[in-house]
Amino acid sequence: MSALQWLWLMVGLQMLLFGLGWLGASHMAQSARSAMRELALFNLLVGIGLGLVGLRGPLPILSAVDGQAQVLPYLLTHAMANVFQMVAFVVLWRATQSLTGQAPTRRLAQHTEHALMLTVGTALVLWLGQSTEGAQQRAAVVLLVIAWVAARSGTQSFQRMRRDASQRRAGLLLALTGWATAAMLAARAASGLFGGATIEFNDGGATGTLGLAFVLLAAVFSLNLLFAYIVFGRMARSLHQLSRHDELTGLLNRRALMESLRTEWTRYMRSRQPLAVLCLDIDHFKTINDTGGHAAGDAVLVALADTLRQHVRGGDVVGRSGGEEFLAVLPATDAAAAHDVAERLRRAVAGHDGLHPEPGRRITVSVGVACAGAADKAVDTVVARADAALYRAKESGRNRVRGDDSGTAQVIHFPARPGSA
Repeated sequence: MSALQWLWLMVGLQMLLFGLGWLGASHMAQSARSAMRELALFNLLVGIGLGLVGLRGPLPILSAVDGQAQVLPYLLTHAMANVFQMVAFVVLWRATQSLTGQAPTRRLAQHTEHALMLTVGTALVLWLGQSTEGAQQRAAVVLLVIAWVAARSGTQSFQRMRRDASQRRAGLLLALTGWATAAMLAARAASGLFGGATIEFNDGGATGTLGLAFVLLAAVFSLNLLFAYIVFGRMARSLHQLSRHDELTGLLNRRALMESLRTEWTRYMRSRQPLAVLCLDIDHFKTINDTGGHAAGDAVLVALADTLRQHVRGGDVVGRSGGEEFLAVLPATDAAAAHDVAERLRRAVAGHDGLHPEPGRRITVSVGVACAGAADKAVDTVVARADAALYRAKESGRNRVRGDDSGTAQVIHFPARPGSA
C-alpha cells in the first residue's frame, strides 16, 4: 500500500473516533442530543468514506495464490465511498438546522430538498461509478452536491444565528466556511469537467487532488471544532440559565434575586435614586396543599408566577425567594410608586378567576413594601423591613399591601372577597 493510502486510512480512523466522541457526548446533553447524534453520524460516514478511499489500489493483504496484490471492487471503493460522503454532508446540514433552530414549518420543505438531492446524486454516482470511464463526471457530481450543501447550510445558519448576539459570530464563521468550501469545490468540479484536470482522489496522489484533499480535511476538522464551540457554548448558557431561575416557575431564584439586589443597591448608593422592594406571599397556601395536594400547589405557583411576570413594569425584577414567597426589586421607584405597583399586582392576582384549583374560589396575596433609606447600611435591611411589612399585612387580615414602619409608607387595607383563599 502507498503512503497516501495509509494517510486516507488514518484520517478515516480519526473521523470515526470523532464520531464516537460525539455519540458519547450526546448521552450527557439532553437539549442538543439530536444534533450531536447527527454530528456523530456525519463523522462516522466521512470516516467510512475516507477508509474506502484508502482502500483504492493494490492491497498486499489480499494476495492471490500467485502472490499478486489484489484490489477491491471499483464500485465499492469509488462509487460507494462517494455515496457515504454525500450522505455525510446532508446529515451535517440537518445537524446545523437542529443547532440553529430550524422553524418547524420549513422542515418538510428541507427534508424534501435533502431527499431529492441524495436520490439524484446517488443515482448519478452509482451509474457513473461502474468503471474508470465516468470517474471525472462522478467526482464532479460529488463535489457539486457537497458544494450545494455547504453553501445552503452556511447561508441558512447565518440567517438564523445572526438574530442572537451570543451566536452571531459562530453563525458568521459557519457561513464563511460554507461559502469558501462551496466556491472551492465548485471551481474544482468545473476544472475537471471543462478543463481536463484530474479531480478523482486516487492512490497515485496527483498534486491537485492531494491539495484539495488536505483542504477538505482541514474544513472537516474546523467544522467539528466550530460545532463543538456552538454545542458546548449553548450547554454552558443553559446551565447558567438553570442556575439563576427557579425550576418550577421560571422566575429568578433566590440566588439571582440577591445578585440583582446587590446590583441595585450599588446603584442606589452611587446615585441615591429611589429603590423599593416588595415581598409577596400567597394567602392560605398550606390549605391548598393540604386539600389539593402538592401538584395543585405547584400549579398555583406556576400560574401566579405568570401573572406577576405579566404585570410587573419593564425594568423591574421579580423572582421566587422560596416556598410560596416572591420578591420584586423596583429600581428608581419611590414609596408612592412602589405602593402603586404592589396594589396593581395584588389586584391582578385577586381578580384572576383561574388561579385557585377549586372552582369559584380565588387566590390572594399579601404584600410588604420597603424603600431604601439613609439609615440602611445594607440591602439586607431593606429586604428585612419589607418582609416584616408582609407579616403585618398577614396579621391585619391578608389580601392587602402594607409598608414598613419607617414612616415613608402608609397602610392600605382591602376587604377580603367572599370565597377568596
